[in-house]
Amino acid sequence: MKYFGEGRSLATLIFQDNNSRVSQLKFTLKFFFTVLLMLTVNAILYSDDSYLFEIISAMVIILILFGFVSSDTTNIVSGMLLWTLTILASYQAWISNGLYGTAILAFPSLLIFANILSGRLMVYSLVGYMLLVFYFFAYAENSGFIETSVTSSGSLFKKANNLSLMLVMSGIGIGLATHRIKRVIKKLTEKIEKNDNMALEVNKLLAFDKLTGLPNETQCNQRLNKRAQKIQKSNDLYGFIILELTNFEWIYSSLGQSIADRIICYLADRLDMLHTDRSHLYRSSNNEFIYLIQASDYDEISEYCQQLIQAIARPFPVESFDIEMTSAIGVSILPFDGDNYQSLKQKAHAALTQAKNGQVNSFKFFEEEMESSINKRVKMVQELKKAIALQEFELFYQAKVDMKDQSIIGAEALIRWHKPGEGIISPLDFIPIAEESGLINEIGKWALEQACQDCKHWHEIGLENLSVAVNLSPVQFQRGNLPNIVLRALHNTGLQSKFLELEITESLFIDDSEFIKDQVCDISTKGVNIAIDDFGTGYSNLNYLTKFYAKILKVDMSFVKDMQASQSQENLVAAIIKMSAMMELENTAEGIEDQATYIKLKNMGCQHGQGYYWCRPIPNQEFIEKVTHWHETKPTV
Repeated sequence: MKYFGEGRSLATLIFQDNNSRVSQLKFTLKFFFTVLLMLTVNAILYSDDSYLFEIISAMVIILILFGFVSSDTTNIVSGMLLWTLTILASYQAWISNGLYGTAILAFPSLLIFANILSGRLMVYSLVGYMLLVFYFFAYAENSGFIETSVTSSGSLFKKANNLSLMLVMSGIGIGLATHRIKRVIKKLTEKIEKNDNMALEVNKLLAFDKLTGLPNETQCNQRLNKRAQKIQKSNDLYGFIILELTNFEWIYSSLGQSIADRIICYLADRLDMLHTDRSHLYRSSNNEFIYLIQASDYDEISEYCQQLIQAIARPFPVESFDIEMTSAIGVSILPFDGDNYQSLKQKAHAALTQAKNGQVNSFKFFEEEMESSINKRVKMVQELKKAIALQEFELFYQAKVDMKDQSIIGAEALIRWHKPGEGIISPLDFIPIAEESGLINEIGKWALEQACQDCKHWHEIGLENLSVAVNLSPVQFQRGNLPNIVLRALHNTGLQSKFLELEITESLFIDDSEFIKDQVCDISTKGVNIAIDDFGTGYSNLNYLTKFYAKILKVDMSFVKDMQASQSQENLVAAIIKMSAMMELENTAEGIEDQATYIKLKNMGCQHGQGYYWCRPIPNQEFIEKVTHWHETKPTV
């Protein structure tokens, strides 16, 4: 958009395109024609024909000018209009009292229109002409060329001077106002242009994926909803295909964001090559793409899914690597599985879940029995919200034992749900859904504060030096405010930070290491102990142990349970314990259920243990009683 110069008329600024300016000029011509028509009627009513001819002549000129108005003639027509009206006003003043004629009052008004319709040159020429008229009238009246009905009490040239001064003042005021309006309009124009550019950028961001340039989920939604009615009226099917890269998180964690982004770009290009006039590709998230495909039958969609899987399965050459990607596909069908974006997406996701639970690089069509799974999860979310509001959760505690003398040194807090009518619900049944829905943040916050409160109570009743361990979900780190939540729980309960242990799993490392690292570092510097739970079952990496300020290493119970029957598992457990000692980390073995396992781990150098051999997870009051009478009931070797 080009900006307007100071020499341009106000009309040009206001009416930026030619069509608008033409319309404005035509309106002005109609307006003055109407004014002149009213003057004509007034003259006829009062039998005053002294200037009737001149007015009618001006009206004829306006009609002629109206016919010549076009985008190329606006300046000429507006100039002729202004001069016609100015001369007409001058003539009327000449024949009616000269300097005392009311027609002179039209001069300032004409200057306003001159500023609107034309540029500065026209304004200056009209002002000059009007000043000349004033002094000519003074000379003519003083010489007797003009007869007036007004008796002058002073010098006519003084009167001309006064009128000139007022005209110049009016002209300057009008000019300043016009200039001000021009500046305001210019700023508004610039702001509008800036906003338009920003709107274009925002729309681009909203409509396209920044990394790949592919249309995003917003466009997918719009396209599907537009096509839904047409598809339902035809015999074709419309496949809603969700494609997920199942090992993308591992690629991201192992090779870094740069390589992961390059793979996504290569993949987008590869997938786009399968694009036809009946299919459309979208990127919906980091590791997820959506295809919309119009097909004649299920077989055509199945064949297309196979092509997608094969395209992904081919290795991606990145630097010195040949990276293999795995995928899973879920498919829902318009019109059978839904008639709108949300319902089709929900059902495609249900099919995708089934595909991921099956073979690698497979696809599933949505089936009705998957609906019950969806409904069950939706129902569970609603029940969890109710459980949070009604405080239906309780913490159970499993003792943590010193392997040297089997004394209880703390406990791990384990959440239980007392669901009315169904009893105690295992966390395995509701925690995954709580994580998916985000409710784990509220549940986890409650569990953390409740565990700190219970531990503080232990100290108050004489069970000094007991610590409490609380499990954290990776989801709790996503908001970035976990350190504040931890510190608030410690502050509210009065528990010293050294008695709190936070357990994180290795799966946390694959999400966003730097983002997570900063939060873990913040928590650790406050004196809270960080434990790596289930070590060896995930993405084990010694670098993470130091990077995430770990102080405690917990050996997963699956290794401990298999240790008696498998020498390799025993060797693995021994290696983990030895490694923790070399890295000056505390170690804890989980899942100890018998004396033989306890003795073997103790001989390996294991420091702490948990398991049914000593204590099942029990309610807080039972745990207090257990610790109080521990010296009477603890196992002996």
